[in-house]
Amino acid sequence: MNATAALLRLRTQEIFRTWRIWVLPAVVIFLAASGPVLTRFTNDLLAAALGAGQAAITLPDPTALDAHAQWTKNLTQIVVFVVVVMAAGAINSEIRSGIAALTLVKPPSRTAYVLTHAVVLLAFTSVAVLLGAVVSWLVTWAVFGSAPLGPVLAATAVWLVLAAVLITASLLASAAIDAGAAGVGIGAFFLLVLLGVAPQAAEYTPAGLIPVTNALAAGTQTADHTLWWPVATGVLLASALLAAAAIVFRRREL
Repeated sequence: MNATAALLRLRTQEIFRTWRIWVLPAVVIFLAASGPVLTRFTNDLLAAALGAGQAAITLPDPTALDAHAQWTKNLTQIVVFVVVVMAAGAINSEIRSGIAALTLVKPPSRTAYVLTHAVVLLAFTSVAVLLGAVVSWLVTWAVFGSAPLGPVLAATAVWLVLAAVLITASLLASAAIDAGAAGVGIGAFFLLVLLGVAPQAAEYTPAGLIPVTNALAAGTQTADHTLWWPVATGVLLASALLAAAAIVFRRREL
């Protein structure tokens, strides 16, 4: 237990001493602050770009829910790649540098080595993204005059399940191969996107996490099986991937 606690402290220190502590929060806060503003003034920008001589295009007035939907689109289109890159280099970079071998000379087990990576990465991602959700809500409230908090928090919480799947998939790849782990994580993301096109896959598998996230932000998702099945299977898949990463790492030569 003391060895695991020491590993958790080490992982936390690694976050604060590397590019991760700056890049992920910076990207998240920028997207959270700029998204509602862009949503509010998109129609005006289009009108200015078309000019007075062009045919008028009638677009619905943007709402606070549109800004929330933009937040989740930013999460699924941009932030996921930052998260994948963070996780993809977590284990194999330490194997190449010899840090893994030195760390495991001490009492921690290889399973604890992998688990602590996952726990700290997911905790760091959760803090950064939930902070971003609050910033997005505050800016949306300031721009639109009012904004419901529930949809953006619910959508962000479901997105974190997707992040857990991608983090564990990337950790599995990082434990198995020396290079290209980020490509595996990104490939897993696009596989979920493609499977999400099929209604049955989106309804009962983690492939539904992306459309559910967007629907929650837009206020169109109900608390039925189309919400809970993707969340439950996403948690199960992340757990299975993490277990596989621990097994693979136990068998790998350092």
